[in-house]
Amino acid sequence: METRNVRIGICAKQTDDMSPDAEPTVMNIFCEAKLTDDGKEFTVEYEEFLVDGGGSTDTKLIFKKDEPGVVSMVRTGLVKMACSFSDGERFNCVYSMADGISLDFCMVTKGLENTLSMEGGRLLVKYNIEVRGLVVSKNEYRLTVLKK
Repeated sequence: METRNVRIGICAKQTDDMSPDAEPTVMNIFCEAKLTDDGKEFTVEYEEFLVDGGGSTDTKLIFKKDEPGVVSMVRTGLVKMACSFSDGERFNCVYSMADGISLDFCMVTKGLENTLSMEGGRLLVKYNIEVRGLVVSKNEYRLTVLKK
Protein backbone atom coordinates (compact mmCIF):
# COMPACT_ATOMS: atom_id res chain seq x y z
CA MET A 1 0.00 0.00 0.00
CA GLU A 2 1.25 3.45 -0.91
CA THR A 3 0.01 6.72 0.58
CA ARG A 4 1.00 10.25 -0.41
CA ASN A 5 0.02 13.67 0.93
CA VAL A 6 -0.74 16.19 -1.81
CA ARG A 7 -2.39 19.56 -2.40
CA ILE A 8 -5.55 19.54 -4.52
CA GLY A 9 -7.78 22.09 -6.18
CA ILE A 10 -11.51 21.55 -6.59
CA CYS A 11 -13.79 23.57 -8.82
CA ALA A 12 -17.50 22.90 -8.41
CA LYS A 13 -19.94 24.60 -10.75
CA GLN A 14 -23.72 24.46 -10.45
CA THR A 15 -26.21 25.92 -12.90
CA ASP A 16 -29.83 26.22 -11.79
CA ASP A 17 -31.83 24.56 -14.58
CA MET A 18 -35.12 25.91 -13.22
CA SER A 19 -34.06 29.51 -13.96
CA PRO A 20 -32.74 29.70 -17.54
CA ASP A 21 -31.22 33.17 -17.02
CA ALA A 22 -29.39 32.24 -13.81
CA GLU A 23 -25.61 32.55 -13.72
CA PRO A 24 -23.69 29.45 -12.59
CA THR A 25 -22.54 29.29 -8.98
CA VAL A 26 -18.83 28.45 -8.83
CA MET A 27 -16.93 27.30 -5.74
CA ASN A 28 -13.16 26.85 -5.68
CA ILE A 29 -11.46 24.93 -2.87
CA PHE A 30 -7.76 24.36 -2.27
CA CYS A 31 -6.78 21.89 0.45
CA GLU A 32 -4.52 19.08 1.54
CA ALA A 33 -5.48 15.55 0.56
CA LYS A 34 -4.26 12.00 0.93
CA LEU A 35 -3.88 9.67 -2.07
CA THR A 36 -3.85 5.94 -1.33
CA ASP A 37 -3.20 3.04 -3.71
CA ASP A 38 -3.74 -0.39 -2.15
CA GLY A 39 -3.06 -2.22 -5.41
CA LYS A 40 -6.74 -2.73 -6.26
CA GLU A 41 -8.42 0.55 -5.26
CA PHE A 42 -7.39 4.18 -5.45
CA THR A 43 -8.66 6.63 -2.82
CA VAL A 44 -8.56 10.42 -2.45
CA GLU A 45 -9.45 11.79 0.99
CA TYR A 46 -9.82 15.44 1.96
CA GLU A 47 -11.54 17.67 4.50
CA GLU A 48 -13.72 20.62 3.49
CA PHE A 49 -14.37 23.44 5.94
CA LEU A 50 -17.88 24.81 5.59
CA VAL A 51 -18.49 28.55 5.40
CA ASP A 52 -19.39 30.72 8.39
CA GLY A 53 -17.78 28.42 10.94
CA GLY A 54 -20.15 25.63 9.96
CA GLY A 55 -17.67 22.86 10.75
CA SER A 56 -16.19 20.37 8.35
CA THR A 57 -17.06 17.50 6.06
CA ASP A 58 -14.71 14.66 5.16
CA THR A 59 -14.89 13.50 1.55
CA LYS A 60 -13.57 10.23 0.18
CA LEU A 61 -13.44 9.35 -3.54
CA ILE A 62 -12.87 5.69 -4.35
CA PHE A 63 -12.47 3.74 -7.58
CA LYS A 64 -11.14 0.37 -8.63
CA LYS A 65 -7.89 0.77 -10.55
CA ASP A 66 -9.13 -1.51 -13.33
CA GLU A 67 -12.42 0.47 -13.52
CA PRO A 68 -11.56 4.22 -13.29
CA GLY A 69 -14.83 5.17 -14.99
CA VAL A 70 -16.86 4.31 -11.86
CA VAL A 71 -16.13 6.65 -8.94
CA SER A 72 -17.86 6.54 -5.55
CA MET A 73 -18.06 9.57 -3.25
CA VAL A 74 -18.70 9.29 0.48
CA ARG A 75 -19.11 12.41 2.62
CA THR A 76 -19.22 12.30 6.42
CA GLY A 77 -19.29 14.97 9.10
CA LEU A 78 -21.78 17.82 9.18
CA VAL A 79 -22.89 16.91 5.65
CA LYS A 80 -23.46 13.23 4.85
CA MET A 81 -23.94 11.68 1.42
CA ALA A 82 -22.92 8.64 -0.60
CA CYS A 83 -23.17 8.36 -4.37
CA SER A 84 -21.52 6.87 -7.43
CA PHE A 85 -20.66 8.40 -10.79
CA SER A 86 -20.53 6.38 -13.99
CA ASP A 87 -21.12 7.84 -17.45
CA GLY A 88 -24.81 7.66 -18.36
CA GLU A 89 -25.86 6.12 -15.02
CA ARG A 90 -28.46 7.31 -12.48
CA PHE A 91 -27.90 7.11 -8.74
CA ASN A 92 -30.42 7.87 -5.99
CA CYS A 93 -28.94 9.97 -3.16
CA VAL A 94 -29.83 11.30 0.26
CA TYR A 95 -28.02 14.49 1.30
CA SER A 96 -28.21 14.90 5.09
CA MET A 97 -27.27 18.13 6.85
CA ALA A 98 -26.38 18.73 10.49
CA ASP A 99 -29.64 20.55 11.18
CA GLY A 100 -31.60 17.35 10.48
CA ILE A 101 -32.75 18.30 6.99
CA SER A 102 -32.43 15.53 4.39
CA LEU A 103 -32.88 15.93 0.66
CA ASP A 104 -33.66 13.03 -1.68
CA PHE A 105 -32.60 13.38 -5.31
CA CYS A 106 -31.16 11.53 -8.26
CA MET A 107 -27.73 12.20 -9.79
CA VAL A 108 -27.31 11.43 -13.49
CA THR A 109 -23.73 11.32 -14.74
CA LYS A 110 -23.37 13.02 -18.12
CA GLY A 111 -19.61 12.63 -18.46
CA LEU A 112 -16.65 11.34 -16.46
CA GLU A 113 -12.91 11.66 -17.11
CA ASN A 114 -10.53 10.17 -14.56
CA THR A 115 -6.73 10.27 -14.81
CA LEU A 116 -6.02 10.19 -11.06
CA SER A 117 -2.99 8.18 -9.93
CA MET A 118 -0.17 8.43 -7.42
CA GLU A 119 1.57 10.63 -10.00
CA GLY A 120 -1.24 13.22 -9.95
CA GLY A 121 -3.97 13.70 -12.51
CA ARG A 122 -7.53 14.95 -12.52
CA LEU A 123 -11.14 13.88 -12.09
CA LEU A 124 -13.87 15.65 -14.05
CA VAL A 125 -17.53 14.70 -13.50
CA LYS A 126 -20.44 16.34 -15.27
CA TYR A 127 -23.82 15.45 -13.81
CA ASN A 128 -27.41 16.58 -13.42
CA ILE A 129 -29.42 16.63 -10.22
CA GLU A 130 -33.03 15.54 -10.67
CA VAL A 131 -35.91 15.78 -8.25
CA ARG A 132 -38.97 13.70 -9.16
CA GLY A 133 -37.76 13.38 -12.74
CA LEU A 134 -37.10 17.10 -13.29
CA VAL A 135 -33.57 18.40 -13.84
CA VAL A 136 -33.05 21.08 -11.18
CA SER A 137 -29.35 21.73 -11.77
CA LYS A 138 -26.48 20.92 -14.09
CA ASN A 139 -23.18 20.42 -12.29
CA GLU A 140 -19.49 20.02 -12.87
CA TYR A 141 -16.98 18.75 -10.29
CA ARG A 142 -13.29 19.02 -11.12
CA LEU A 143 -10.56 17.78 -8.76
CA THR A 144 -6.94 18.35 -9.78
CA VAL A 145 -3.80 17.25 -7.95
CA LEU A 146 -1.75 20.46 -7.76
CA LYS A 147 1.38 19.45 -5.89
CA LYS A 148 2.89 16.13 -4.94
